[in-house]
Amino acid sequence: MNKKLYLRSIILLLLSSLIITDPIIAEDNSSTEIKIITVEQATTLIDKNKNNSDFIILDVRTTEEFNSGHISNATNIDYKSADFKKKVSKLNRNKTYVTYCRSGRRSTSASEIMAEIGFEDIYMIEGGFVAWDKANLPTDK
Repeated sequence: MNKKLYLRSIILLLLSSLIITDPIIAEDNSSTEIKIITVEQATTLIDKNKNNSDFIILDVRTTEEFNSGHISNATNIDYKSADFKKKVSKLNRNKTYVTYCRSGRRSTSASEIMAEIGFEDIYMIEGGFVAWDKANLPTDK
């Protein structure tokens, strides 16, 4: 192997390792921990923050699901809508959010998107609205 080819190989190898390990280039730089909470923990958190304008309950179900019953004072942004990410991007990332859907799948995905785009304080209700309703907790229509 000639000296030029050897040096090129070493340089390419070094550059490749920098690209793979450089955290600035990594796709997900989020350090936000999504905190999964039970409905009991959620009610405590909601009660504690009922007069806090920096505390948002986010229902990510469809409008129809939301209109059939939801947690009091919840805001609805449909995760399945084509512009979900655009709508959620307009929210204040420094506020505290409690997310939920019907069972937990959509709110998991929605919370992950929120964390990726820089939301700092995210809670997710384990079991979603099904668990909330099963615990006979109050809802609005």
